[in-house]
Amino acid sequence: MACESSVVVSGPGSSGGISNSGNTDCVVVKDGAVVNGDVTNEAAGTIGPGRGSPQQAGIAVHDATINGAIVNRGVISTTGPAISVTGRSAVTGGIQNDGEAKVDGGAGGGNAQGIAVTGVNMTGGITNTGTIIVNGGSKGRAVGIGVGGASPAQSPRHEPQQ
Repeated sequence: MACESSVVVSGPGSSGGISNSGNTDCVVVKDGAVVNGDVTNEAAGTIGPGRGSPQQAGIAVHDATINGAIVNRGVISTTGPAISVTGRSAVTGGIQNDGEAKVDGGAGGGNAQGIAVTGVNMTGGITNTGTIIVNGGSKGRAVGIGVGGASPAQSPRHEPQQ
C-alpha cells in the first residue's frame, strides 16, 4: 500500500474527512485509522501512480473505518484497483463513483478491478454514475465492480462473481 507523494492516514487514531483536489499518487487509510467524514477525490482531483511507484490502488482502505463515504468525482488512473476496501474495514456511507476510474493491468497483467471490496462491513452500497474502464491485459480478467467474501485475514479468499 505504499506510494509516493500520497495522502496516508495510518492508525491508531482518528481524523476528519479527506479531500483531494490536486494530483497525488494515492490515498491510503490503514492500520486501525478512523476517518470521521468522507474520503473524496474531488472533480479537480487526479489520483494515479507517479514514476517509480509500485502497483497500487488509487484509494485504498485496509483494516480501517470510514464513518462516511468513499467518493470519486475526479479521475483515478492506476494499475491496481481504482478503489480498494479490504481487511477488517468498515465503511458507513458506501462507495460512489461519479468520475472516471481507469485501471490497466498491463500487457502481462492479471485480474484487474475498478472497485474491489473484500470482507468489509459496509452500508450504503456501491453506486456508479461515472465511468469505469478496466483492462485486465492479455492474461487476466477485467471486472468493473468486484465484491468478495471474507478477507484473507478472516477466512479463505472468495473470488468476485462476474
